[in-house]
Amino acid sequence: MGKLRNRLGRATLALVCALVSSAASTSVPDATPYEPPMPPVQRCMNLSSALEAPYEGDWGYTIRNEDIDRLKEAGFDTIRLPVRWSAHAGRWGRYKLNKGLLARTDAIIDYAMSRDMNVILNVHHYSELNNWPWRHERRLEGIWKQLAAHYEDYPDRLIFEIVNEPNGKMTVQRTDALNKRVVARIRKTQPDRWIVLATAEWGSIAGLLQSQPPSDPRIILSWHYYEPFVFTHQGAEFFRPTPPIGTNWGDTADVDRIAKDFRLAAAFRDKHNLPLLLGEFGVFDAAPVEQRAKWIGSVRHLAEANGFGWCHWGLSSNFRSYDADKEAWIEPVRAALLDD
Repeated sequence: MGKLRNRLGRATLALVCALVSSAASTSVPDATPYEPPMPPVQRCMNLSSALEAPYEGDWGYTIRNEDIDRLKEAGFDTIRLPVRWSAHAGRWGRYKLNKGLLARTDAIIDYAMSRDMNVILNVHHYSELNNWPWRHERRLEGIWKQLAAHYEDYPDRLIFEIVNEPNGKMTVQRTDALNKRVVARIRKTQPDRWIVLATAEWGSIAGLLQSQPPSDPRIILSWHYYEPFVFTHQGAEFFRPTPPIGTNWGDTADVDRIAKDFRLAAAFRDKHNLPLLLGEFGVFDAAPVEQRAKWIGSVRHLAEANGFGWCHWGLSSNFRSYDADKEAWIEPVRAALLDD
């Protein structure tokens, strides 16, 4: 019996080895590489200087339905709607949002969606957050708790953007942590909502490259580009000291600098496997329109070449692309944004 058991054991072992060898030689197809969903934003316009003013109209621009019609007809697929929610929310408790501002925002979003356009809803100009984040982070979370509940049933064409251009005491680390907390809250009820995350240091490429975004397939990373600042902001009196008028731009080295920055941004995008949106770019009106158009066209083409969606700042106030007094596009700027 001992010899029989040994022979049976050797036979069983041989059979197991043969089965393992056969399984190892069987061709197993590789898993399909994960591809994040294609974000909906490709060509976007900021409706700036309207709802991010203390009150709409304070800065000379009020959003009109015909502006949204004009953008749709020109070929834009998205509007970015900056809103100064912090000026219209309670200071304590539940930080209750002003019903009138909510109704006005609803009307703009509803009309844009009736034209099959996406809307990026943004918390803008929350300067207190940048100066005293330990006092205002909870307030921003309270604002988003209300916004997420209010817009919970809206279609995916409505995109949330947590906060605009964190800076000052809103460090990279604080911004990353705050973004993750707000995303986690939104995800409790809206797992598929697209969410745009801005990074610290004014949304610059420096802030982007230092950030650690959450792993989430419906996140869009955002950065802003206004380099060189002395050119794009020349004559902008709201900035102190005001960059002087007369700075020129447009030689090969100037374009190469943008291309280098965009390669860095694209590498960061690929590292994190998340889509990247150029959420703001533009040139203040004081620069010669031909140079404005050349810079805008260069940035736009490099964004598209690198696979970034983009959102120009802005429509009809400063940095404008449309002249509301003449009811006409500023043609060199329009062509720089849209002509192939």
